[in-house]
Amino acid sequence: MKIQILVLTLVTLLFTACSIKPLEPVKFETIKEDISFTNDIKPILDNRCVSCHSCYNSPCQLKLSSFEGLQRGASKEDMYANRLSAANPTRLFTDAVNEKQWREKGFFSVSDTLVNSLDNSKESIMMQYLFQKDKNPLNIGEYSPETDELSCSKNNDELSEFFDDNPHKGMPYGFPALEKKEYNLLMTWLKNGAKDDTPKNIIPKKEQVQIKRFEKFLNNKDIKYKVSARYIYEHLFLAHISFDDKSENFYELVRSKTPNGNEVEIIATKFPYDEVKEEFFYRFRKIESTIVHKTHMVYKLNNSKLQRYHELFIKPKWDVKPYLATYEKDIAANALRVLEQIPAKSRYEFMLDDIHYIIMTFIRGPVCKGQVALNVIQDHFWVMFMDPKYDVSVHDKFFLHDNIENLFIPNQYGDNPSILKTTSILDNYELAKKYQENKSKIYKQYYPKGLDINSIWKGNGEKTQNDSMLTIYRHFNSASVHKGALGNIPKTLWVIDYPLLERIYYSLVAGFDIFGNTPHQLLVRKHMDRLRIEGESNFLEYLPKQSRKAYFSSWYKGWLASQLSVYVPSGSQSSISYKTNDFKEEFIQKVFNHTKIKKDSINFIEKGYINSKIKENYESKEEIEQTLKSLTLPNSSELIQTFTNSKSNLAHIRIKMNNKKDLVYSIIINRWHENVSLLFSEESRLDSTKDTINYIEGFIGSYPNIYVEVKQNELNEFFNLLKNYKNNENDKKKIFKFVINRANPNFWKSFDWFNSEFKRKDSLNYGLMDLNRYISKAIND
Repeated sequence: MKIQILVLTLVTLLFTACSIKPLEPVKFETIKEDISFTNDIKPILDNRCVSCHSCYNSPCQLKLSSFEGLQRGASKEDMYANRLSAANPTRLFTDAVNEKQWREKGFFSVSDTLVNSLDNSKESIMMQYLFQKDKNPLNIGEYSPETDELSCSKNNDELSEFFDDNPHKGMPYGFPALEKKEYNLLMTWLKNGAKDDTPKNIIPKKEQVQIKRFEKFLNNKDIKYKVSARYIYEHLFLAHISFDDKSENFYELVRSKTPNGNEVEIIATKFPYDEVKEEFFYRFRKIESTIVHKTHMVYKLNNSKLQRYHELFIKPKWDVKPYLATYEKDIAANALRVLEQIPAKSRYEFMLDDIHYIIMTFIRGPVCKGQVALNVIQDHFWVMFMDPKYDVSVHDKFFLHDNIENLFIPNQYGDNPSILKTTSILDNYELAKKYQENKSKIYKQYYPKGLDINSIWKGNGEKTQNDSMLTIYRHFNSASVHKGALGNIPKTLWVIDYPLLERIYYSLVAGFDIFGNTPHQLLVRKHMDRLRIEGESNFLEYLPKQSRKAYFSSWYKGWLASQLSVYVPSGSQSSISYKTNDFKEEFIQKVFNHTKIKKDSINFIEKGYINSKIKENYESKEEIEQTLKSLTLPNSSELIQTFTNSKSNLAHIRIKMNNKKDLVYSIIINRWHENVSLLFSEESRLDSTKDTINYIEGFIGSYPNIYVEVKQNELNEFFNLLKNYKNNENDKKKIFKFVINRANPNFWKSFDWFNSEFKRKDSLNYGLMDLNRYISKAIND
């Protein structure tokens, strides 16, 4: 019997092997000239590959934003898979330092040559993917790199089998092929051994001086400096630090084995608050990878910032003698507890000084893909902040300390909690209720008449461009944060105080592990329900007491949502006097007056607004924006529903003006949720009849779902289509006159223009846009 099974197995393997069609030898024209990776190859990778291959959501974890990423290669490991045990981290430049170490971690080369059985030639996986596209340049069907089941082929047999089933899935995946010159350059370079000539660690003198100053501050041996440096590092470890706005150089703050004057040797830890038992130094390491927008969070360091650090942390007298805080994980994960010796006022003002960056870390972070995490927030909302002078947690010496047990965050369980720990989130509800009750009592003592409008923070001044209020847009499984009040008045608003700000940061950023197990990620997601409700509850305290529950209930429709969304209003009346029954709208108007925030000139609809008609011809930007404003109003168009049904809600539009001064706008569709309390079945809680649309000048988001190009003399036709679109064959054909489908031969030309325009307008915050979520269907009409 055993012999029969063995024979059957061998026969099966033989026929399986015979059924695999050998790979065809690659063809290309060899380039005779010397080829430089820096000057010739990297621009091709940046412009055609990095847009999909630059983060954890990269297909097969292949990051092509640096030579080191190409050398590391690919992996079959699914970063976003559910898992009972935490995975070992695989952060480029951090968790391994050479090719040998990456091979030991399961990554395989895409650039090393493999022997082709047909002619004994040597060709790499990457060469075969490029050749496959060159042979089959048409894009056929649908392409969704983040959700498609890609083979992540690691040898010729796997690759041959994949191409046999998917002949039109060469690289670039689902977009037009490389131009012949680009193709031949890249193929020749790969054939010649894929050599690197990247200049390393070239740092201008001006930046060297600043680096030395800040490293001296952060590595001061005095305990007060040590504790302050730890707090600063734990908030800046994701930052792209700029010492010079014009240099286009960015740095990351790391912990290194070596001091200033030596090459940085990073100490790899999962969390920024993990203990390092050996001596370490805070160092700035230059970022050598191509900057991509989805992870680009700029933080400026200069002389005034160094002075500010002294003002915040060193000059003030601390209530307790500074001491070296513990790194015990169950304590270190919550800065409210482990670093409470630093004055709360200093910590809060440090975060408010760069509040756009801080909130951006919540929204972007290193995750790159997070629909499950992001369905905890509304598609569009505004956040405001409590002024430190009014925040009781800042100027009451005992409030935070006395409530520290009620301010527990689930990240204190670490990255590998048991499934049973997920039930503890119910206990956290009770802690949250107790905290809210204690908070209400002490605020009533300090403000017996309630909080007034002066307790809303006014921002950092004119130079910061409206940072007293921030707008957050959710783009299905990504999100973006922007200064000012964009859009019309949203359904919900948050007011964030210091304890809430710090807990969100340590929950979503410092203490979140993309490599953690599923219970860890579930705990963080469910805890964010509580933190979201706390922010919304803080806002409701400014409205008349009798109106609060009605507002809250309108945000959490459905029996289960109402049971899970526990709201604990205070018994205090607001000290703000209201003249109408539209309390939310009236409060917002008061905030605008108080903070001097500018209203969105396109999307904010004042009472009494008269809708403007679509014009036959458009002569100016003002006329265009008048029509865009009218298009934000509800109408009979089926465009919103059609767009969102494809899991898309973000478009970038180029209006080609006759004077060559083209305009750029973003279209954002905000889906209406009956509630955002539940983890699953989100589709069942959407109401497309209440969706809204915003038109924002410039670039919103990191993941455009579609590019649109409209000539000035076509605006009448385009605007009428937006207003009256019907999901029929006739209108579908009309819309493709303007949208750039992924199969459009001119796609890369449009992509290049949008990226270069973004860089021209804002070089400091510019990064390559991501194409992983571009609308999936390829149309070759």
